[in-house]
Amino acid sequence: MTRPVRRLHLPAIVVLTAVWVLLWDQVSVFILVTGVLLAMLVSLVFPLPPIELHGRIRPLGLLRLGARLLTDLVRSSVSVVALAFRFGAAPRSAIIRVQLRTQSDLYLTQTAELVSLVPGSIVLEVHRSTHTIYLHVLDKVEPADLDRAHHDVLDAEARVLRAFGSAAEIEALESGGPMPGVEGR
Repeated sequence: MTRPVRRLHLPAIVVLTAVWVLLWDQVSVFILVTGVLLAMLVSLVFPLPPIELHGRIRPLGLLRLGARLLTDLVRSSVSVVALAFRFGAAPRSAIIRVQLRTQSDLYLTQTAELVSLVPGSIVLEVHRSTHTIYLHVLDKVEPADLDRAHHDVLDAEARVLRAFGSAAEIEALESGGPMPGVEGR
């Protein structure tokens, strides 16, 4: 197992320092200096693995991703509110397992975040080694509903790929073939 490289990254130092200043709710030289030193210490002691972006940011795909997220947020919010005011039987829920098509940690994270932001579903567990998401879905127990929830997660992954993926990844998505870098799955 390779060890993460311990180096300082300016953006991480800036963000961690900003969080430190916000926690103190005031700005002073002492707070800034301690924030920078603490950020450097955190960056060296807890190095993050590198995140690889194989593709590029695609503005049209990003616009579609955002528009669909807003649509899903509104539709799901109305559904959850209606469920909250429904009298009678308690809603039944299920947990589903969704195997993603890509092996990118970045796409896995983005897909999990998109799914979790939509009311009525939440990611319970993510298996990074198998790129599997376990998802709690609200008021869905019928096989057709569960299939739809599974399909919705794969659609979210497809939107992420169309917004950030490489040409080869998008081509594999469109053709239904194996993703680049995915062997034997």
